[in-house]
Amino acid sequence: MVRWITIVVAVLGLAVGIWAVSTADKPPIDVPLAREASVNPFESGVAALGTVEPAEREVAIGSPEAGLVAEVLVHVGDTVKAGGALLRLDSRLIDADLTRARAAVKSGEAEIARWRALPRAEDLPPLEAEVERAMALVKDRADALERNRRAVEVGGVTRRELEASQQSVIEAQALLEVARATLAKARAGGWEPDLRIAEASLERQRAEVAALEALKERLTIRAPRDGTILRRNIEPGERWSADAATPALVLGDLSRLFVRAHVDEEDIALIVLSKEPRAMARTRGAAAASVPLALVRIEPYARPKDQLFGNNVERVDTRVVDVVFEVKELPAGGLFVGQAVDVFVEASAARRDE
Repeated sequence: MVRWITIVVAVLGLAVGIWAVSTADKPPIDVPLAREASVNPFESGVAALGTVEPAEREVAIGSPEAGLVAEVLVHVGDTVKAGGALLRLDSRLIDADLTRARAAVKSGEAEIARWRALPRAEDLPPLEAEVERAMALVKDRADALERNRRAVEVGGVTRRELEASQQSVIEAQALLEVARATLAKARAGGWEPDLRIAEASLERQRAEVAALEALKERLTIRAPRDGTILRRNIEPGERWSADAATPALVLGDLSRLFVRAHVDEEDIALIVLSKEPRAMARTRGAAAASVPLALVRIEPYARPKDQLFGNNVERVDTRVVDVVFEVKELPAGGLFVGQAVDVFVEASAARRDE
């Protein structure tokens, strides 16, 4: 019984094999593409990958200082003018130093005002009275000296007492000179070198205030040129690092759009030999659109390919030349900065004939 079962199974297997072989030559089912493929519209042309960029390229906005973000003044889509404030970092430490510096300036100004107000009117009468007292003392001692001289002649005063009287007159005259000098100094007011020192100190204090104000202004990041905020990567309260890899803001001029095509070094000669080559870009996606381009410039620098778009045919062991085109007409769906497009450029007739 087992033998017959084995024979039947073998026959069935042979029949299945013959059927499989006989039907294997049928063509596979033709699956339509999800979207239309990008095809070079020119008979002979150069194909390259490109990216959409704003006029004069986008600007990655950063900060020269690290610190806490106190305020972000713009949002994505806002139009800003050159010099307009974009964001501010926390300036409380500088504000504290600035307060002290401004107080020092007021102190210096008061010191100069005090110097210019000299002499004080109430300081002169006591000094004048001191001079009068010294003059009276000199007169009294001079009279005493004269009496002692006459007394010496009659033997009423010794020579030693006369000399002591003479010394007292000299001391009184010295006191009078000191009193007069003190009065003259007071009447003369401040000393010029003191004024120059005070003015120099005030200038230094004002310079410190200006330096702190400049440092505070540095914490306000301003737009380097007119444009539109394309991206915002920072929020108030976040800690900003001066060497952050991601820019805080991205600014670009959307008044005109350009396409930067990365042309292989082996194909660039076909474009160089053409005076005014026709060019076309094609967007990707379900609603692909063709965008007419106009050649702006060929940048004279070949660099290693460092920007990849995910195509299987892309090579990294090659060099590319950047060719910049201006968008002549926007498609219905518009274009976005950073968008990847396929670029096609008509090849030079001279090279095509070769």
